[in-house]
Amino acid sequence: MKKLALFLSLILTVLLFVSCTKKVIFDEKVFFPDANWTFENKAITFEIPFTGSEEPYSIILELDLVGVSNVDKFDATVSIFSPVGGETVKPILFNFSNPQEPYIQGASPNEKTYRLIVYPKKYFPESGTYTFIVDQYSNKADNYGIHALRMYVEKVKEKK
Repeated sequence: MKKLALFLSLILTVLLFVSCTKKVIFDEKVFFPDANWTFENKAITFEIPFTGSEEPYSIILELDLVGVSNVDKFDATVSIFSPVGGETVKPILFNFSNPQEPYIQGASPNEKTYRLIVYPKKYFPESGTYTFIVDQYSNKADNYGIHALRMYVEKVKEKK
């Protein structure tokens, strides 16, 4: 009985340690009906609470494509609004026509996920909710073939 109790407490300790060292702190995916990111819905907003710290984070976007997109390149901006009113704007580009562009093959040949690290190291020193807006500002038409937009934030593991 003591061995079972010791074994269960060891498993509980490991589970608590793993849950406390979680690397991904935010992960949200927005799906577009009929695989069409419409112009009317051109700006997608994510709200992420941060506890102010000196730790860096990676900001990553993924676009899920189904079939063939009606555009070869998809450019947008990622705007970050801090809780104290600061703003950062960064242009981004997904190049669907470049065979060297990194993507993840989906379950079928016509499914691909394009990943883009928007910020490899971004700091959020103020505590509060940060607003992230992904805006397809340059394209004035619908974007067929885009099934979903995923944004996730990971803690960057600093090398010591």
